[in-house]
Amino acid sequence: MVGSSSAGGDLRTPQFNGTNYDFWAVKIETILIAFDLWEVIEVGIQSHKSPEVATGSGDEESEAEQTTLHASTTSREDKIKNAKALSLIQGALTDDLFPRIRNEKTTKGAWDILSREFRGDKKVRVVKLQAVREDFQYKRMAEGESLDGYLAKFFTTVNNLKSLGEDVSENRIVQKLLMSLSRRYKSIVSIIEETRDLDVLRAEEVIAYVKVYNKREDLHDERDKLTGTEKAFSSLKIRNNQAYSSHKGFQGRPSKKWQLQDRRGPNSLPNKNLNNYNNSSWNNTAWGSSQVSVKPKC
Repeated sequence: MVGSSSAGGDLRTPQFNGTNYDFWAVKIETILIAFDLWEVIEVGIQSHKSPEVATGSGDEESEAEQTTLHASTTSREDKIKNAKALSLIQGALTDDLFPRIRNEKTTKGAWDILSREFRGDKKVRVVKLQAVREDFQYKRMAEGESLDGYLAKFFTTVNNLKSLGEDVSENRIVQKLLMSLSRRYKSIVSIIEETRDLDVLRAEEVIAYVKVYNKREDLHDERDKLTGTEKAFSSLKIRNNQAYSSHKGFQGRPSKKWQLQDRRGPNSLPNKNLNNYNNSSWNNTAWGSSQVSVKPKC
């Protein structure tokens, strides 16, 4: 921002660096209108011809002098207005852009130079307008896109249309906004279309309805998320309890091996040694010979 002195005190004019000319031009126009200086751009400085002083005596000479004085005063006021308006525009430009209007002595001339370079002539504006129209026509809100982010992009496109001379009615904005919202807002869009008159409905009202609905949906989503988290923790707790009970019951029961041994008694031999009772070599070794030699009878 650049400060400029004025009759009403310090005046802050928006700095222009070569981008967003349309926004800057609107701000400068408002400032110039507020200080009664816009006419030097809209109309320009009117050239005054010096009136012929009528020769005569008495009242005729006095009237001629008054006419000359009045014409001179008006011309001086125009010059002062032009200088004030031109100083505001010069002070609002960066050092890189100032040379473009350095040699221009009128505010209207400086304004026209900036407008042709950064806004474009009629043909360039037509091409830009077609591109912005197409962007506006096919603009849609993506699934999962934030409402505030989409509204910012939407109204940027609307402002671009207006700055290029497009007449964008309120009804056109409302209908496009309702049509371009994502499926998340299908319910509130249906309610608005069925209960409100779209011919008199303003975009600000639509935004208010949609934002309230979006806030409620966010609360529902948070509640569902919290409920799902609680269910997950509850399920995990039940599984842990079941696992603990199963482990505790397993520790309280003896193994099958020891159960089998208890049924046979503590002195029972392992199964693999039971079949060795019929083994004569084992019997001979352990208990001596259990067989009696019998001589055959002749």
